[in-house]
Amino acid sequence: MARLPRLVLPNQPLHIMHRGNNRQDIFENEEDMARILSDIKESLGKANCHLHAYVIMTNHLHLLLTPKDKDELTVFMQSMTNRYVRYFNACRKRTGTIWEGRFKSCLVDSDNYLFTLYKYIEMNPVKAGMVEDIQEYRWSSYHHNALGKQSPLITEHPLYLELGNFKKERAACYQLMVDKIALGNENQNITDATMRGEALGSEKFQAWVCKQAGRPAVLKPHGGDRKSAEYQNQVG
Repeated sequence: MARLPRLVLPNQPLHIMHRGNNRQDIFENEEDMARILSDIKESLGKANCHLHAYVIMTNHLHLLLTPKDKDELTVFMQSMTNRYVRYFNACRKRTGTIWEGRFKSCLVDSDNYLFTLYKYIEMNPVKAGMVEDIQEYRWSSYHHNALGKQSPLITEHPLYLELGNFKKERAACYQLMVDKIALGNENQNITDATMRGEALGSEKFQAWVCKQAGRPAVLKPHGGDRKSAEYQNQVG
């Protein structure tokens, strides 16, 4: 079965997850973490894309990104991944890929899911047992979004800007709001939508995405093994 085209719509937030080949660690130390953030910054400067939230884990990363269009997303992702591969291989005197195939992504319904995605992304280190308090983890956007510490990587989403007139006011409101968001089953819903390349949102949003993109916003269940090649090839 042919792979469906990736769901990307102009100026629509996208949750991206990209991980190391065979789930190997590709961010092994603080130097690696700092380097990928530098590569993200450089790549944002080359593409018309805005980053709202991120987290760097040891073997993968998450980004909440709004691209101008699919071409600008391609420019950003190719720049970021290629720059980091060159660095990683040069430091370790190795060759070959370090990324696991195509990155995974899902379109995000801003009105209903934007801040849920913020929390899903930024809480990864807590969920993984790396820290007890997200404030302890340096390698995420939480310090910008919730603590008011300015990050040159972040462009604040219009809905985030509506939280207050000043940065400290927005950060305080964000922290209180995100603390009240109960992820619960949404953890799995977000993971599934991302791995399958779907649109995450209300039925109205999914219908709009289907009309705009000319492809299904949600994959039809096939039954059988979700790990099969036939099933996986549906995913952009």
